[in-house]
Amino acid sequence: MGHKIGETLFRNIGLKIAALVIAFFVWVGVTNTNNPVKTQLFTNVPITIVNQDAVADIGKVVEQQGNGTVTLRVTDRRSVLSQLARNGSDFYVEADMKNLNSMNTVPLTVTCSNPQVTWDKIEVLPSSLSVKLEDKVEQTYVASISTNGTPATGWEVGSSSVTTGKNIVLAGPSSLMRRINQVVAPVDVAGLSSDYTLSSVLKVYDKNGDELTDAQMKSLEFKDATGTVIKDHTVKVMVDLWKIRTDVPIRIRTTGTPAWGYRVSSIKMIPETISVAGTDEALAELGDELTVKDVINVSGAKENVKQEINLEDTLDQMSGLKLISDADPSVEVEVSIEKNGDVTLDIPLSDIVVQNRPEGMELVFTPADKISVSVHAMEDDEKPLTAKDISLSIDLSQCAEPGSYEIPVHVTVPEGYELAGDVSLTVVSAKQEAATEADQG
Repeated sequence: MGHKIGETLFRNIGLKIAALVIAFFVWVGVTNTNNPVKTQLFTNVPITIVNQDAVADIGKVVEQQGNGTVTLRVTDRRSVLSQLARNGSDFYVEADMKNLNSMNTVPLTVTCSNPQVTWDKIEVLPSSLSVKLEDKVEQTYVASISTNGTPATGWEVGSSSVTTGKNIVLAGPSSLMRRINQVVAPVDVAGLSSDYTLSSVLKVYDKNGDELTDAQMKSLEFKDATGTVIKDHTVKVMVDLWKIRTDVPIRIRTTGTPAWGYRVSSIKMIPETISVAGTDEALAELGDELTVKDVINVSGAKENVKQEINLEDTLDQMSGLKLISDADPSVEVEVSIEKNGDVTLDIPLSDIVVQNRPEGMELVFTPADKISVSVHAMEDDEKPLTAKDISLSIDLSQCAEPGSYEIPVHVTVPEGYELAGDVSLTVVSAKQEAATEADQG
């Protein structure tokens, strides 16, 4: 029985071995066709430096050369490569400062979270990290807070502060420390409607205004004023919100007396009102108007006095109050000086009688809303004059052609008064465009 089995097994042994070899190569061919070996690059994989204390013992600090990343060349089956994240997050590249050599380079080691990818399938480019050993320098910076976004309607960021103190202590390579200009704590205040404490990852900028790279940030040590290490460069920022009050009238004061026979007739401002933000206490103390600190001197004046005032000079002296963001702090003030007996009246353009308005022409008037008319009382006891006591008319016949015209305004005043100055309007005339079918429809 055994003899027959052996005879069967070894019968045509050459053909059987050939069949096995052919089957093996067929399997290899199918495998390489369906799941071939490929090479894939993973770029910008960060380098992690460990055991920096190995050089800190000699009073030095490590500054990476280059951008602190490597490229990995991985060769493996397509099925394995397809499981790896394209951003290289499956790989961990390490530079152990204990292995620093005399050339100031550190060999790089790499591991992969996927156990199918072994070290012999990975090529690291470059294979070592070049470092520079420098003296360690420490310096204190005042952190400025940068807010992004807009709080809820009716609120404004009033004040903000780092909860552990505004001073941030940085320590790092001397060459890098010399380039640092500013430490910023950015926070997002979008939609906030109450005071809030937010987390902020500190950013560091050089003297060119460029943000430090990740590699440069890794070479720095962050501490607060007490020496406590700031982990992950993250601090807490307290944001205080202030209420917004709109349409606050501006009050301007004058000092001195105009020339004999003259008086202050009015004070005009652009703008006349402002919007401010403040604490409840500051808004209550403000009252119904903002009285400007600057006083305009009209001593000996015979004509209008113009002056530009910066409201921040006033608000800086008021605790818990400020202009809303992006508001222009400047106010243009004009104090009107008139002779005794003179009066200036603002009359709406709609009250002007228009004569000979040309057809087919589009007219634009400046000023567009009202015109100022100054009149002089012949006697001191004349009754007070109002805008309704004056009639105005204008002849637009010369505006029949396109152009810009200075048109005199005819003014009729009551008996006992006379005009104190000429009155005119600037009129720009242009042909009206023909209406299209769409406009007519």
